[in-house]
This record gives sequence, structure tokens and C-alpha cells, in this order.
Amino acid sequence: MGGITPRAAATAVVLAAFCFSAPSGAAEREFLKRFDGSFSGGGTVHLSAAKGVNQVSCTLVGQPSESGISISGKCGVAGFNKTVSANLRYNASTGRYSGTYVGASVGAAGLAGRRKGDSVVLTITWPRPVNGDTKATMTIRNSGNGHLAITVTDELEPGGARAKVTQLALAQS
Repeated sequence: MGGITPRAAATAVVLAAFCFSAPSGAAEREFLKRFDGSFSGGGTVHLSAAKGVNQVSCTLVGQPSESGISISGKCGVAGFNKTVSANLRYNASTGRYSGTYVGASVGAAGLAGRRKGDSVVLTITWPRPVNGDTKATMTIRNSGNGHLAITVTDELEPGGARAKVTQLALAQS
């Protein structure tokens, strides 16, 4: 009377899950390694419809770990610098990133999202409204060629159209 026993079937499911999740974890660790080192560059920050666009320069340092990334540094203009940071952890069982972002005047914000190709696309949840709402989108892109791009999309005014309010392009230095 052959056939697969329930125990053999359960073992096969566990092994299949391990085999399919192990490469993903290894791929994620390789992706995270791209953020190791110092990056410098700049771009634009649009604080609100009334305040217009500001050109900024930034110096950031990335420190990857087995299961996450910490990016911190300073961005500023004409002698005024603001400390910024993003700390993310990757959960291999859910395939999701979560963490915090510090840099806005409203305080630390929550981050949650997934990787899509060379980018981690995150929902920012502000502790208080920014431009009339508490949600924005942050995309951190690193194609592995020494370039890092960070974009934040949000409303410029309450109920307004969504726009790129932060666009930074940095190169490994």
C-alpha cells in the first residue's frame, strides 16, 4: 500500500518552504550590501506649496546588517544642516520592511513596505499631519552601481495632488 504519509507530506512542505525562502533571504542580504558606505549628492526638497523648492546637499552613510539597513547623515543648504536617518528591518517570513524615519519637523515617522526590484517602496506614517495628511510614500532605490536615490511623494497642500516633495540623487563616495 504505498502513498505518501502525512508526516512525509508535512516534511516535504517544510523543506519546500525552506528552499524557496532561503534564496530570497540570500538575495535580500545581497541587496542590502549595496547600501554599505558613504554617499553624497543632493536634490530638491519641497516643504509646502507656499514655501517652494529648496536645493539641498546631503552626505549619508549606509550600514547594512543581515536583516536590515541603517542610513543616516545630514542634508542642508547654505550652512543649515538637518540630521536625517532611516532604520529598516527586513522580515523574511513576510517579505516586508518596517522601521522609522527621522528628519521631518513633526518627529519620528513609521515606515512599512516591500522591495520591488532595485527599490524599497515604503509608506511613511507621520506622527502628526504634514501638508494636511499623515501618509506619504518613500522610495529608496539602489541599483547596485554606487548610486542611491530617495524620493518622497506627498500632497503639497491638504487635499491637493500628490507630488514628489523630496528627490535626492547620491553617489557612493
